[in-house]
Amino acid sequence: MKHSIMAIELCLPLESSAHRTLRNLVAEHPERSGYHEKWQLYRSAAQTMVDNIEHVDRGCWDYFDDNSRAVRDYDMWVRGMTTEEGARTEPSGAVDPYRGGSRFMTLTMAFLMVFGSPSDIEMGALCSIAEPDLWKRSTFQRILNGLGALSFASVKSDVIYVIPRDAEWGLTEADLAGTKFEYLRRLV
Repeated sequence: MKHSIMAIELCLPLESSAHRTLRNLVAEHPERSGYHEKWQLYRSAAQTMVDNIEHVDRGCWDYFDDNSRAVRDYDMWVRGMTTEEGARTEPSGAVDPYRGGSRFMTLTMAFLMVFGSPSDIEMGALCSIAEPDLWKRSTFQRILNGLGALSFASVKSDVIYVIPRDAEWGLTEADLAGTKFEYLRRLV
């Protein structure tokens, strides 16, 4: 069976209302769920991000219909959730009001789809973006809105996670400037 992948990661200030909402969505979602429950989870997460799109600072998204790349990249996205390769070894703590510096969070969603399925075709069309528009908030909003077209009957595997789980581990500007997060592009 051949596969394709659609993945999206967004980074925004931890202080936004999105962190608590997304963390609760993910934590309360049952480990095993049906197609409709998965659709609801991802639709709710996508809508939360659309509602906060003006706060999204950085992001990345991928769509590939090459089987080996799809499987390899999907495994990479899953490892981001299952390994303890975090950017920091100790909590970043609260923001110092006298020194400034924000704390950030990320939301990651990835879908390993059956190549040629209706979901694959829909995501391929959705992700057909002109080069000058790749890193615009409006493009990310378009993709987030389009995730509602996913049929989980043709999604072989999916993953969603929020970093950090706890606010005191928020990512700093220095964390985001490191090589671990170099793939996240600033959005305009």
